Amino acid sequence: MAMTATRRESSDTLAPLADHIDFGHLERYTMGEPALTQELLSTFCGEVRAFADEWRKGGLASPPVERRAAHRLKGAARAIGAFPLADAAAWLEKLLAEGAAAEDISEARLDLRAHLDALRDACRRWRQLRGV
Repeated sequence: MAMTATRRESSDTLAPLADHIDFGHLERYTMGEPALTQELLSTFCGEVRAFADEWRKGGLASPPVERRAAHRLKGAARAIGAFPLADAAAWLEKLLAEGAAAEDISEARLDLRAHLDALRDACRRWRQLRGV
């Protein structure tokens, strides 16, 4: 994962996100524009935090609501290049849509939650390094 997406931002600052975001994809998506990259990263990190908070508060209690939320998260993650998170969200979305066994859905939730927690923590470290 090359960290050339933001030429004005040091790789040290981006390091917390390097395991979670494909910066080559993000650079192509933003056409290498540093300000747009920073805006998208900031917005995406806010979405990750909001989704994780909503989930913890029980706001995704019904399968249809949870499926729609997983779908939104999948799309946002794919757009920015957070492919491991997108894959976890896609798997949960698929299982919920199919009415899969509760055990399989629980496993997919745990996987998605692990990706969310790791990315949320990485976003927090990234913001701290940036002084935000």
